[in-house]
Amino acid sequence: MGLSRILQEAPVETVNGVRPTKEGLSQSVQMASVFALITVALHIAVNLRAQRVGYQLFRDEMYYIVCGRHLAWGYLDQPPIVALAARFSEVVFGLHSLALFRILPSVAGGLEVAGTGLLVREMGGRRLAQILAMIGVMACPVVLAIDAILSMNCFEPLFWIGTAYAVLRAVHGDGARWWVVAGIVAGLGLENKWNEAFFLFAMLAALLLTPARRALGGRWFAVCIALIVLIALPNLLWEVHRGWPTLIWLHNVGAQGINVRLGPGAFLWNQVFITGPLSSLLWLGGLVWLLADRAANGLRWIGVLYILYLPGMMALHANDYYLAPVYPLLFAAGGVAWDQWLKSGWARRIAVPAYASSILAYGILGILIVQPVLTPPEYVRYIAHTSLKPREFNASAHAPQPELTADMTGWRDMADKLAGAYWSLSPEDRSKAGILVSNYGEASAVNVYRPDVPIAISGHQNYWYWGPRGHDGSVMVVFGEKREVLEQQFASVSEVAHTTNEWGQPYEVIPIYVCRNEKQNLREAWPTFRKWF
Repeated sequence: MGLSRILQEAPVETVNGVRPTKEGLSQSVQMASVFALITVALHIAVNLRAQRVGYQLFRDEMYYIVCGRHLAWGYLDQPPIVALAARFSEVVFGLHSLALFRILPSVAGGLEVAGTGLLVREMGGRRLAQILAMIGVMACPVVLAIDAILSMNCFEPLFWIGTAYAVLRAVHGDGARWWVVAGIVAGLGLENKWNEAFFLFAMLAALLLTPARRALGGRWFAVCIALIVLIALPNLLWEVHRGWPTLIWLHNVGAQGINVRLGPGAFLWNQVFITGPLSSLLWLGGLVWLLADRAANGLRWIGVLYILYLPGMMALHANDYYLAPVYPLLFAAGGVAWDQWLKSGWARRIAVPAYASSILAYGILGILIVQPVLTPPEYVRYIAHTSLKPREFNASAHAPQPELTADMTGWRDMADKLAGAYWSLSPEDRSKAGILVSNYGEASAVNVYRPDVPIAISGHQNYWYWGPRGHDGSVMVVFGEKREVLEQQFASVSEVAHTTNEWGQPYEVIPIYVCRNEKQNLREAWPTFRKWF
């Protein structure tokens, strides 16, 4: 059955606030499930391909695996959920298959698409609206990118969609229990990523600024707020107990210019670029409909939410992809809007299927850029011919291929060479030797890929909390530090190996040293090793 035929079939639900029947709900769920399964299958296929052409775990994924081996209520640079997810994936699926290890982000991608379809239904959309919205999300470049790896970002849209859906049901008068659902989902979202707090504040302000504020009265809204605080409390107490380390880290990141900063114009343009120029027509139409169309009166708060959240992220100099979790809401509204605006038979028979097909085609081009499908040489050639290279987010990232895929290369070789340096030591030296590296990616690569050597230590990010692990600095295999710095710290410094990675970050292609007799005991000097940025 062709796309045109599907789009023309009888609607499963009505518009303009008339609620769908149970039969309509069943058909909506079935269609959402089909799109979700297609999305999951796509991600699995990509990861099978990625492993076949030689890609490895992403830098952050290895870090989350190690965090998962040190389960806690918080970490310097993320709340606990992603570490728990990484631990689950390692224990249940192991680390030998990228497709299996990344099954959670693959499923999250499918649920994000399905959740968008259900949002359309709750907004009063019909079948055409549902299909358009789900295609928009499924082919959205930034969505494809964040669902490519295990991270907080792949789960974040689920919490935002879930919270928005529950609030929609509560605002529509479907029962107080939906405030309970909203509180639980929003609280869990805060345990996944702190950015959820800005989303919740923008949502509350948007509700207060629109007629939807009438739904905020009563005890069940208070229960919702209490649940959010209660669920987020363990991570909050972790922060308080340690003197708000995350705020220190965030200040350092901003002060040292770690992330690439965008001006207002570039930030706004990138919202079009990361969602796709063709797909942007869909969500921009949804935004206009939410803010200006009388038929969207009961949904206006969603448009206001975006208008409040966008400048907030710009003012904070956030990465442009921090808006990614809100776009499923706008894609859902866009599907409803275009369904209502396009009345002619010609538009529905020809224009809409052609537009949907073009979005999918652009999504395929996007997959080749934002997911590990092409080999590194193929990436370089493809980018040269298309000029579609995504921007870098880290100011020090200058690899020949995009940052996402560059940080999936070279880790095994680096870990093997560090392990080789360790095993080249005499038995006496090995008995007291440690491995000291400069950042969490390097340390995690050793700890994930070479369990036969001592656990690598670092002062970077949460590794600083895990300490020197009993090493005194008498013999250390060191990677990631300049020789002149090491010569000030150790009595003896010898270069024993050198890493190579043609397609990764240049700052990871450096010497490996064996250093002896640190001038100050490592355990005593450890507070000075802290690198939070």
